Amino acid sequence: MTKRRKRELGGRLDVAGYPLRWSLKSEQIWSPEGDHVGLRLSVEREDEAHRELVLEYPFREGGRIARPDIDRDGLDRDIRRAMEAGWNPKSRGRPFLFQL
Repeated sequence: MTKRRKRELGGRLDVAGYPLRWSLKSEQIWSPEGDHVGLRLSVEREDEAHRELVLEYPFREGGRIARPDIDRDGLDRDIRRAMEAGWNPKSRGRPFLFQL
């Protein structure tokens, strides 16, 4: 069985005055514990190295190899929700995991 290649997705956006870049961190998978892990995106400041935000979307059924589309328009909204939940783009530390 051949391994599928990860999609090369990413972009830039400005949220609340912060220049950010986002990229695909991982496709949705089944974890070794038997849980479903949804699509994950990495968001970081473009101008400086600070705390990473990991947006984890719900697992979507659709077959073993489903690759959900990324709602690029809703990404701004999701990042703002993570900021309201405690992610500060200026802070340092371990990545901030935000499950949607």
